[in-house]
Amino acid sequence: MNRVFYIFRHGETDWNKERRCQGHTNIPLNENGKAQAMNLAERMLSIPLDIIVSSDLERALVTGTTVATKKDVPLIVDQRLREMSYGEAEGMLFEDAITCFGPELWQKLMSYKAEHDHVGFPGGETRKISRERFIAVLEHIIATTDHKIIGISTHGGALRNAIHSFLPEGHPMIVIPNCVLYKLEYDSMTKKFIADPNPYECTVA
Repeated sequence: MNRVFYIFRHGETDWNKERRCQGHTNIPLNENGKAQAMNLAERMLSIPLDIIVSSDLERALVTGTTVATKKDVPLIVDQRLREMSYGEAEGMLFEDAITCFGPELWQKLMSYKAEHDHVGFPGGETRKISRERFIAVLEHIIATTDHKIIGISTHGGALRNAIHSFLPEGHPMIVIPNCVLYKLEYDSMTKKFIADPNPYECTVA
């Protein structure tokens, strides 16, 4: 049985506006973020979701709950869908983190090349560790449920990390604005995930 995952980023937070590293820090949605989540819920009315699985961090959980309530589908929480931990960089402005820990580290984190899979901020996760826990959630859903169409409420870095793992190395970096939506299909015959590198466009039902 084929599965389809609709993976979306949470709405805006004040730290997003300030361009701070959030990682595992539990920052809530701001008012604009709440409005973005409601707009996403409206856009997703045309998608026949069976369930939504959300990160436990508030910004993703509120976004996922908004969509689940509008769609009238169950929501379950799995902390493995959290953002990558940025360790000592959490709370820092991105430009300050790059200055403090070096532009080379940041370039490696953003390269999405296999040779840089074990790079991370001091005290934080590597991209490999973050990606593997995320993908484990999708594999668990496939192995233990009959859900065919699943919503995943998560974070920008986690979303990008997951999608890029199913794209050719060197593919241009996908965009991850707040409440962006991507489609990831699982082919049960080949047992492979197929990622669409373009944001999924859905119209209000």
